[in-house]
Amino acid sequence: MTHERFIDPVADFGSDLYSIMKPARYLGGELGSHPSIQPEDKRLRMALCFPDLYEIGMSNNAIRILYNDLGKLSDSLVCERVFAPAPDFEALLKRRGLLLYTLESGIPLKNCDILGFSLGYELLATNILAVLDAGDIPILNKDRTEDDPVVIAGGPAITNPHPFGQFLDAVYIGEAEAEFYDILLDIAAIKRRGGKRGDILERLRSSKAIWMPPSTAGTAKPAYRAVYSDFSLSTASTAYPIPVIQTIQSHGSVEIMRGCPNGCRFCHAGYYYRPQRIKSIASIEAEVKALVEDGGYREITLASLSSGDYPDIAGLFNRLNATWKEKFVSFQLPSLKVDSFTLPLLASLSEVRKSGLTFAVETPVESWQGSINKQVSFDKIAEILKEAKRYGFRSAKFYFMIGLPVPGRGRGEGEAIVEFLERVAKVERIALNVNIGTFVPKPHTPYEREAQLGEKEALDTIYYIKDSLRPHKFISIAYHSPFTALIEGIVSRGDDRVGDIILSAYRKGARLDAWEEHFKKDIWKEAFKETLLTEGYDPTVEFLEKKPKDTALPWNDIFLFINKNYFKSESEKSDLGQLTSSCVDNCDHLCGSCNDKFSLVSNSEHIEVLSKQPHAQNERVGSNYGTVLTRPAFSLGGVFPTTMEDVRLVVSFRKEKNASFYPLHSISGIFTRAFFMLGLPVRYTEGFNPLPRMEFSQPLALGIESDDDIMAVWMGSEIIIDDRETFIDAFNRCMPAGIIVNDIRIGKHRNEGKNTIGSLYWGSSYHIIAHDSDDLLKLEKGLNTARPHEFIRTEKEKNSVECTVNDARGGDRNIIRLVEQALERENILERLAVRRKASLVLVGDSGIVRLFDAL
Repeated sequence: MTHERFIDPVADFGSDLYSIMKPARYLGGELGSHPSIQPEDKRLRMALCFPDLYEIGMSNNAIRILYNDLGKLSDSLVCERVFAPAPDFEALLKRRGLLLYTLESGIPLKNCDILGFSLGYELLATNILAVLDAGDIPILNKDRTEDDPVVIAGGPAITNPHPFGQFLDAVYIGEAEAEFYDILLDIAAIKRRGGKRGDILERLRSSKAIWMPPSTAGTAKPAYRAVYSDFSLSTASTAYPIPVIQTIQSHGSVEIMRGCPNGCRFCHAGYYYRPQRIKSIASIEAEVKALVEDGGYREITLASLSSGDYPDIAGLFNRLNATWKEKFVSFQLPSLKVDSFTLPLLASLSEVRKSGLTFAVETPVESWQGSINKQVSFDKIAEILKEAKRYGFRSAKFYFMIGLPVPGRGRGEGEAIVEFLERVAKVERIALNVNIGTFVPKPHTPYEREAQLGEKEALDTIYYIKDSLRPHKFISIAYHSPFTALIEGIVSRGDDRVGDIILSAYRKGARLDAWEEHFKKDIWKEAFKETLLTEGYDPTVEFLEKKPKDTALPWNDIFLFINKNYFKSESEKSDLGQLTSSCVDNCDHLCGSCNDKFSLVSNSEHIEVLSKQPHAQNERVGSNYGTVLTRPAFSLGGVFPTTMEDVRLVVSFRKEKNASFYPLHSISGIFTRAFFMLGLPVRYTEGFNPLPRMEFSQPLALGIESDDDIMAVWMGSEIIIDDRETFIDAFNRCMPAGIIVNDIRIGKHRNEGKNTIGSLYWGSSYHIIAHDSDDLLKLEKGLNTARPHEFIRTEKEKNSVECTVNDARGGDRNIIRLVEQALERENILERLAVRRKASLVLVGDSGIVRLFDAL
């Protein structure tokens, strides 16, 4: 099987796309995605993969930062995305003899130079193998040849790379902006000089931030975390690409701070991202502006590990609210410490749309909070809830962990959580959504040697909490599976032997383990049992029991610039319930993360000092894919305020190829974003989540193309369009591939009679191409077009039918149903190509006219 050509999914899979869930996951074409390339392009090819489904990967901010930063290096390299296939698509690839490919150009993964994984959590382990397998890349690195890509990974979930050592050629430890881009530029130069896979591995071996397993480095090569010292002055690009289907997290995200000063002893991210570095207000405002105006985002998360530790967070929040609330943009602060909540901040959170309250309590007993180094005052929570009810908040989320190394570990934690929530319930009548997680001790934390709570004890504790709180109807309890927590623990703290367990589970069918509907517990239990029988140890004991203080740890060859003695000291303080103060300049508990290369950036004075230093990031040059998104300037000849919904913008648009697989709610989201990008004064609904007041013509089944779909939106002001062609051009620059605006007009006023799409739409004309002459004959004889004004015309030389159908009421008059009845079979899109030619209106005795002209 040869793979020299690129894959065009619509052409290569054809009607098979109708057999899988959410085919748009695999089609690409998003607004802001990098331009496709041709097979003869000689630049370095990198496939960037978040190994989970599209709707998870496209929500990941790290992927967006990497993708856009690497896009700026397009003179030297090509960066394209790929995500894990769902089981139905994985099976389709095998059935059709095709390889998993990148979304932008359809490059088979086998034909890339670099396959890079970004790992955010341990349950992605088997997905990595699924991606390798589907791309025809040997799963084991020892089996790869000069014709295979170099497989590299990075991210917070791989600071113990040993369980992945059989599968990866290299692991980058640290923040990509610090060194990874420069490594790729060097590799691109190696390729230009004719270098091969071995030369690339040699360059990786020379980097201090790269860990390599014995299979690629002879002996395991240690790595030192790369830290991005210029973060505070940087401006990240995350507006693009814009997903074409609904993602798990659809907000824009601005990382306002990296690292955390608090030192919660259970928190791996808090140590991995040290030291704390705040982003400048100017950079934050620039990123927000780009997300709103370039990406059309209306909900933006101000992200960090502890947003309340950003200096004057309330002032920043108010500043952003004042700038953007008139455009219905809302902001969220998902990581607020309880003691950083203030009443003015609560008032600001309630503007535009209420983003919800979240309390990450972790453990409710004050002395236990001293052990984990995180204080959460009940009195402060009670004060916040009382005020929140006054501001209209109706619910709050609470997060707890069980299995923490505290005196009441297990059942005692459950009893304390129940008592705490019963006290909270008496404060204010508000819905409490509670989530219980089983604590997973992580490498490079003070708890890296602690035991993990077993599945049975964890479940017993969770069920006790649920049963005890059952009488409280407004308290809902959800929990993460303690069994999947066991897998997380084994992957995060295991050694090289864990790779065999991952491989065994994968070959037995484990995939997408973070998804409840795909997770197969029996497979993992079988893999654990197999390990016990063949290797003589139980993974749930070997890797999850408490480790003696003098035992060497697998991840000792990874250096995060935090002294091991510091972890030892913090572990001892945890046993005593003693707190460690937050990170400050000249602190009295040096951990090693502040040194002569990088240090704390926690206030505006630090940023001012930093801004006067030379910065390597400003020296990097390269073309920017973002320039292709520049929209032509256009002007509205006049904008006149109106108090009535009597002005409407009417749009006719086409849906071709990829876009025919977009569901209606995705099309609605695409236009909503376009209104924002263009600055159109559209009218919004009232209530919690304001949306544009718009409607669409009759939706079509997925896979049916259209020349004339209609969208109409009420305007908040009367407008005059001076330059229609430029306006249409600007509109099309806001659309993903396959959505093309044909025409735009100002609709009739409300007082000119009924003129909504729903009241006027009568039917559509269709063009149907039959691939079989018998089907054409059946259509000609059997297609039900007997109603007034309906007709059918056959063009036998083109194997096609032109018909007009009154399908306004749907049901059996749906074009798909009518064709199925004529052919006496289902799944007709596997045999026919159906295309809407025009959306129509019946106007009295005048006959049929286009809906676009009638509105």
